Amino acid sequence: MDIDRYLGPGHRTTALVTSHGLAVADAAVRLAEAGRFHDEREKLAGELSRRWGAPYHVGLQTVRLRTGAEEIPEPWAELSLRVGDVYLWQPERPREHGRWVALGVADLDPCDEIQLLLVVTDTDPP
Repeated sequence: MDIDRYLGPGHRTTALVTSHGLAVADAAVRLAEAGRFHDEREKLAGELSRRWGAPYHVGLQTVRLRTGAEEIPEPWAELSLRVGDVYLWQPERPREHGRWVALGVADLDPCDEIQLLLVVTDTDPP
């Protein structure tokens, strides 16, 4: 994966895969598809780990809870509302720029489509 195309000031969130019709789907269908998205995340995380080393595995529930009491910087505030946990790397190549790469499945909102998200940001995780 060439993250150079995601580099720039601030942050960028990209949906690598998006479901279609799951916002109104039966709960069992949605659950099965969420599992497929998590499998895709694991597969891509394995590929990125071979390139950048083992990621941090970061749960975002405490960040989500903190958004009600304090200012959480973007993209972390929005990400915590959509994603339960992420794999997080700070690859060697962009490290001089302080970049982080996060990979997660946005499946928390049952009224929204499921997405496999890639986030590149220069904002340190909270």
